[in-house]
Amino acid sequence: MIVVLNLFDIIPGKEADYAVYLRRIQPILERYGAKVILYGLTRMVYMGACTQQYCGLIGYKKLADLRALSHDPEFVAIRPLRDQSTRNYVLTAVENFSSMTAAAEYLENGDQEIR
Repeated sequence: MIVVLNLFDIIPGKEADYAVYLRRIQPILERYGAKVILYGLTRMVYMGACTQQYCGLIGYKKLADLRALSHDPEFVAIRPLRDQSTRNYVLTAVENFSSMTAAAEYLENGDQEIR
């Protein structure tokens, strides 16, 4: 599974534009089998300097699905709604390890494959 971490702030006065983006992105996500794992407001930062107000976690079955979505003409058309209504945006795609043991083995052995 690939999980995309989205951290961002909405530019004051651009909330309605971002709301339009959210309504229009949902059917595109569904078309690629993506699932919204979590979407909400950041309530507390326990460690680090992350200050973004919003956080979203979107799950994809495979990286190819995320790549296909990012080139979809319908997504490309609405992307400016997102880009022009947000700032301080961090978007990271994360591939999961099958277990903490697999993560430890990856670190210890320098494996190139995630298990």
